[in-house]
Amino acid sequence: MKAARVLLVAAVMALCGASVLFAASWEAELDRRIAGDADAMVGTVQELVRMKSYNHGSPVTPAEDVKKVLDRTLEIGEQMGFRVYKHPEYRFGYVEFGPEDAPEMIMSLAHLDTVPEGNLDLWTLGGPFEAKIVDGKIIGRGTWDDKGPAVASMYALKAINDAGLKLTRRVRLFFGTSEDGSGDDGLGWSCVEEYAKMCKEGTEEWPAMGFSPDSGSFAVTYIEKTGVNVEGKLPLEAPVAVALVSLKGGSARNAVSDQCNAVLEAADEAAASALAELLLEAAAGQPWKDDVKVRAEGKNVHIDVIGVAAHSGEAWKGRSANVRTLWLLSKAGPEESWGKYAERLASLIEVDTADGQALGIKQGNYEDDDNITVNMGLVGLKDGILGFHVNIRYPDSGADLKVPDVKHYTGQQIKDRVVLAFEGKGFQVGDDKEVKVTGGGKPYTIPWDSEIVVALREAYRGVTGKDLEPIITYGGTYASAWSNEPVDDKGTLFGYRMAAWGIDGGTGMHEPNESLSVKGLIEGTKILARAMAVLGGVEE
Repeated sequence: MKAARVLLVAAVMALCGASVLFAASWEAELDRRIAGDADAMVGTVQELVRMKSYNHGSPVTPAEDVKKVLDRTLEIGEQMGFRVYKHPEYRFGYVEFGPEDAPEMIMSLAHLDTVPEGNLDLWTLGGPFEAKIVDGKIIGRGTWDDKGPAVASMYALKAINDAGLKLTRRVRLFFGTSEDGSGDDGLGWSCVEEYAKMCKEGTEEWPAMGFSPDSGSFAVTYIEKTGVNVEGKLPLEAPVAVALVSLKGGSARNAVSDQCNAVLEAADEAAASALAELLLEAAAGQPWKDDVKVRAEGKNVHIDVIGVAAHSGEAWKGRSANVRTLWLLSKAGPEESWGKYAERLASLIEVDTADGQALGIKQGNYEDDDNITVNMGLVGLKDGILGFHVNIRYPDSGADLKVPDVKHYTGQQIKDRVVLAFEGKGFQVGDDKEVKVTGGGKPYTIPWDSEIVVALREAYRGVTGKDLEPIITYGGTYASAWSNEPVDDKGTLFGYRMAAWGIDGGTGMHEPNESLSVKGLIEGTKILARAMAVLGGVEE
């Protein structure tokens, strides 16, 4: 080794089984490669964002648009010189680099599906599938969640390949096609479920460790909030004077609805006009009156309500069009079965709040990320049934480590309180009843001294000179998908091998004007590359 090279000793990585010696020129070479690919990387993000890719309806396999994005992503990976695999049903695909005979593999878990675009009128900086660059930010659905980070992981691995670095492990970039649920789709997390199934069958392998670049921060996530879910199917009675003809609000269970539409039918035109006037008067007294449009057309009254979109885990940033609409419906038909349901639901979820106070579960604060959030992501009418879905997210007692002055509710305590609140409003609650409450388990909680947390903190510290304390994140990510899966005949669980980690520089997950800064993309790719090299057991 040349004497002019300045040697830097990296942390001993327990999983690597040996010390890895880094040279400043080696780090600089990775940075140089990534900087040289910056324009191409931005172009790749734009290309994938321009490809609409969300699942909706009730598909049993990923939607055709999602399949096209996976095909294109794997094609790009193959052009970069990686080995490529695609599941025959497009459940997932991956690219891989490193010695084929290496016994161990590390993994980056990303996804290519997104939530729908939502209300197009609220995309003020550019269309959701234009991928315009405005003030140094790429605007579009999926820029930050999760196409941008997926592309960053590819260019990070490309830099390792182009720099000629030798690894002792394989690095696999997993691209799922069903992470972001879109309303009533039937896919769930079928991509990672299928991968786990193949691992147990012996046709795939478990990673030794890895991360999911889907958290929006290079602070390692140690708690992924989990949920209690409330699903209702409320049968409507024959109308007394006004019928609820249609109701539709929200596009995903894990997003605050930014629009909701309802149609009522009155006895005649005069009754419809009077009803429309009543609704306008009710809305006039609300701070969100400008977000409501009511018009009478013949015997029908059309109600269009605008909200503010946000991720369900950051529901306090949003304003639910669904709950606003239910509040209006409660004024329109207090004697109707749908109006009574609307009044009870609006009082439990509450207009323009998301803290669960009416449910008796308010706790924590968003500054510490230990708060509980409540979001009615979906509401609708189908075949005479008023349906709704409420997602409640919480950190559980593990948050006591970060915020010791609060005795945080467990999931079971939250579930019990929610059941009591709904029963208190007269709802029948149970597995076979009109309202079903599920969830309430313990969230994915990684010990701070676990191998993956120590390794990723050290990787970030090595690049930036800074240390970031582990955080609580508001949503579940792929990192937690396999924690309870047995990985051998002895029943050893996969456990805490994966963590949500990266990348910075984005705004507006699940919101209009979602974006990722070009600077954040480039800097994040540099950090990902060095982490992959370290975890991949780079040879000096």
